[in-house]
Amino acid sequence: MTRKALLGSLALLAVSASAGVLLAEVGLRVLARTQPQFGRQMKQYDPLAILVDAHGELGYRQKPNVRFRFSNGTFAMSNALGFRGPEIRVPKPAGTFRVVLLGESTTHGWGVGDAQTIDAYLRHVLGQRHPGRPMEVVNLAFDGYDAYQIFERLRSDGMRLDPDVIIVNTGVNDVRNARFANLRDKDPRTLIWEDDVARLREEQRRGGPRLWTRIKHYSYLARMPGLLRDRRVRRTQVRTRREITPQPEAADNFERNLLRIAELARTKDIPLLFSTPPSVLNERPEAFDSAPRAYLLGSPATTQQYRDTLAARMRAVVARLAAGGQRVVYVPHALPPAMFLDDAHLTPAGNRQMAIDFASAVARYVTGAPPGAQAAGRTAATARTPAPAARSR
Repeated sequence: MTRKALLGSLALLAVSASAGVLLAEVGLRVLARTQPQFGRQMKQYDPLAILVDAHGELGYRQKPNVRFRFSNGTFAMSNALGFRGPEIRVPKPAGTFRVVLLGESTTHGWGVGDAQTIDAYLRHVLGQRHPGRPMEVVNLAFDGYDAYQIFERLRSDGMRLDPDVIIVNTGVNDVRNARFANLRDKDPRTLIWEDDVARLREEQRRGGPRLWTRIKHYSYLARMPGLLRDRRVRRTQVRTRREITPQPEAADNFERNLLRIAELARTKDIPLLFSTPPSVLNERPEAFDSAPRAYLLGSPATTQQYRDTLAARMRAVVARLAAGGQRVVYVPHALPPAMFLDDAHLTPAGNRQMAIDFASAVARYVTGAPPGAQAAGRTAATARTPAPAARSR
């Protein structure tokens, strides 16, 4: 073959390949437009559309002023400071009683509108029980957080807000960490979005996105390998889920991070309320099959047993700290199965009941309330007056 013929063949091959790539790209975009679920999946693999920022030593948090869409069609809005709920002032206005609420997706409010979250109901209940006193609840919880991520968020964001009470509601995502053998302190495997957070940190150091990041932003075809890989991983997890043997180090890691959180609160003598999210797996084991795979172990019984292990660790930590003089309590919850969306995420009614439980525990630390406010609070607790009609956004 002559040089001219070879060059012609290569050019024809390049044109054919380019045409194939273009047709594949067009086909994926048409499919994404006509199949909304596939379109949402494609958007999840756009690296420039990720709705979290890397922060702290190994942490992440939601971006400010963005809308998060949950799989059941509800939405969550983040405010200018990057958390769910109304805007607040920094520094804290004089006379304001501020509660900082931390936790996982169960606390962030997965699957419900902005007016149906624990923090929204807690603001309402505290306002009823302590009339005349400005009451704020700041929801720094976020999807995927384990106890270490909560510590990072409290250290970097929560403490500067000058909280009067800190509430930590956690113990679901730390179960996921029991998958990992030889778990070490500050282990990147505990991150739900490990690859994305690592990329964000690298781009922070570089001063901007890499070329491949920009290509994936503009090309659906470039996103397909990630989508296919994750589908394969999920299928494998479903097939092998009953073979998971929980590793005991996760409970030690959970306790270590609870103590870190408690030490931050102790340095400023801030009352600390610990709580573990309620679970319905004992009453409704079938909820296991519809729950997100990330934080489940081999079976409903195994998952629930480890959740109970973490709850017992938390109660032991609280007892030890309280015996040492720290202002810390454990807040229990008892919710009926009807208040669950799945194994652990709650309906609006469930979130309202959680808020009532927390408000009762917070009451002992509210100072400077007008005369009669405590009596009014007890009356409101008995009546359990519902919050205004919830609005989904």
